[in-house]
This record gives sequence, structure tokens and C-alpha cells, in this order.
Amino acid sequence: MNSDSSPVALSLQERLRQAHPRLPATWTLVSINLGVFAAMLFHGAGLWHTPNAVQMDWGANFGPATKDGEWWRLGSALFLHFGLLHLGMNMTALAEAGAFVERMIGSRRFIALYFLGGLLGNLLSLIAQGDRAVAGGASGAIFGLYGALIYLLWTLRHQVD
Repeated sequence: MNSDSSPVALSLQERLRQAHPRLPATWTLVSINLGVFAAMLFHGAGLWHTPNAVQMDWGANFGPATKDGEWWRLGSALFLHFGLLHLGMNMTALAEAGAFVERMIGSRRFIALYFLGGLLGNLLSLIAQGDRAVAGGASGAIFGLYGALIYLLWTLRHQVD
């Protein structure tokens, strides 16, 4: 209640935070990405730019390798970032999306959505880039999370203040 004795309406973010205060999947994924980046720094990656050879050694998505049977690269590339700015932008977006999406759909579905979006994003990158680019990062997964957030907010639009 506020000073005029009327109830204070909570924002969607506050209601979600009260119902689900923790974000275990979001923070686990952020931690894994940070850990992989730190490990890569100790094995030849650069703080601002990482050579393609190092990215390839760590499982980056690259047409000739991926299409030659190394399909696991579609998943491993989700955790590779080409520099601190790339990592920072993606982890900020992941934390922001996770604050809503994980609370709205639960941790298990959140992780499934993250990997589905990431795998599909990396597959699309493989199709679009072909044999011309070494690719990595969590962007496809994050776009999937934001797409889900837009869908969820649209379906709940009459309940959101």
C-alpha cells in the first residue's frame, strides 16, 4: 500500500522476480561462456581479437570442417567469442533476456530454447557464410531468447502493466 492506501501495482519484472528470484540456467550459461573465454586466453586467444586458427582449435563453426562431419561445431561455437567486446555484448544480452525468459518458462525449457536457437543460428550462419567465415558466439541463441520473449509478451500483453 502506498500513502493514499491504494495498492501499488507491481511491474511484470517485479512479479517475475518475486515468483522466481533465482536464475540458475542464465548464470550457469554466462559462467560457462566466461570460463571458456578465460581458458582460451591462456591458450593463444587475444583479449580484443582471436586468430582464426585458435577459434578453429576450440570448435568454431567453419563450413569445410562442419560439413566434413564435425557437426559438433554447431554446438561448441555457442561458447566461443572473438574478443572481450563480443563476449561482453553477448553476455549482457543473455543476462537481460534471461532475467525475463527463464522466469517465464523455467530453467529446463530456457536451456532447451538457448541450445535450439544457437544450433539453428549456427546452421543458418553455415548456410549463409558457406566456406567463407569462421563463426562463433552466442548470438543465435540470444536472438532465439529475444524472439521467445517477444512471443511471450505478445501472448501476455493484456496481463502486462
